[in-house]
Amino acid sequence: MMKKFGFTLAEVLITLGIIGVVAALTAPALVQNAGTAKIGPTLSKVVATLENANEQLLHDEDATDLSKIAETNEEYCELLSKYIAGSSYNDDAVTFTPGATKWNDTASNVAWQYSKEFYFSDNISLVIGVYNSQNVGVYRAKGSFKGGYAYIYVDINGTKTKPNKFGKDIFLFFIDKSGQVTPAGSSTHAWLKNDDGEKYSSEGTRACNETTVGDGTGCAGSIFENNFKVIYQ
Repeated sequence: MMKKFGFTLAEVLITLGIIGVVAALTAPALVQNAGTAKIGPTLSKVVATLENANEQLLHDEDATDLSKIAETNEEYCELLSKYIAGSSYNDDAVTFTPGATKWNDTASNVAWQYSKEFYFSDNISLVIGVYNSQNVGVYRAKGSFKGGYAYIYVDINGTKTKPNKFGKDIFLFFIDKSGQVTPAGSSTHAWLKNDDGEKYSSEGTRACNETTVGDGTGCAGSIFENNFKVIYQ
């Protein structure tokens, strides 16, 4: 009896069907993992670029304190756009209000209306707010934070692209008067406190690790503490 070589049409169709099912189950995870892998390097680039721009700005103005150079969001963003290639800032642009920003909620918890959108690049947007008080923020326990100058929200896929949620595509940082950019959250990058020693937000709210995400505002610190990798889900 002659041996049969190859596969029947039915066997091929069954195999293709199995491959299709496996692909359908794994493709979303692969896409998500690929997107997650870009978060750390993107944030690292933004922070390095911002700190370099701040350093050049302070040097050119012969100053050591950003608050002595720019006292408002508009002034700082206008100056910053001159030091970051490919960036832009339009003071006439409408105020940015993204809506929901919490990790797992539909309610907004950020006063975005106090600032306008700074275009870091074609697909990365920043929302920067310079503190009205020049004495806001001291570093607790670790780090060398030189007093609060501004807060900054980094949206790694642009403010007009969803989900617009902390820990997913929006990440919170603080800029001190010396131009240092510090990610919010984590044990290494200590929590900010006001001059009375009170926390701006509880650690429970900002906790971001393998098992807890909180409201997502502390996830930038988690990423920087873990070699620019996203360890939370």
